[in-house]
Amino acid sequence: MKEFIYKFSITNEAIDLNGHVNNAFYLKFMQDAAEAHSEQVGDTFESQFTNGFTWVVRRNEIDYLGQLFLGDEVEIKTWVEQEKKASSKRYFEFVKAGKIVAKAITTYVYFDIQNQRPVAIPPEIAKLYED
Repeated sequence: MKEFIYKFSITNEAIDLNGHVNNAFYLKFMQDAAEAHSEQVGDTFESQFTNGFTWVVRRNEIDYLGQLFLGDEVEIKTWVEQEKKASSKRYFEFVKAGKIVAKAITTYVYFDIQNQRPVAIPPEIAKLYED
């Protein structure tokens, strides 16, 4: 598994009435980190879509272990492990000041756009995410 670190700062738009990051923004940050990692390894949305495939989310799980606030500097460590023939899990750790404040898992399915069905992840795609 190739680990990827995505760094960003918490901006005002992510803050809710409780003064911390709104839960919905964790999903956005996860998607941002996943896209950046996929682009880095060469598995871009554009290349997948051009070839008639895409990744779709089957499930998201998030454990909140701390809080994020305006101006916090955050690192998301993410990596992918193939789960089954047509699905993989992407793991996320949100780190602030060296402490994990959230952990998450997204289950993705490799999807044939034309047939609207899951298909086996090609070995050349799976290999992009391996060490």
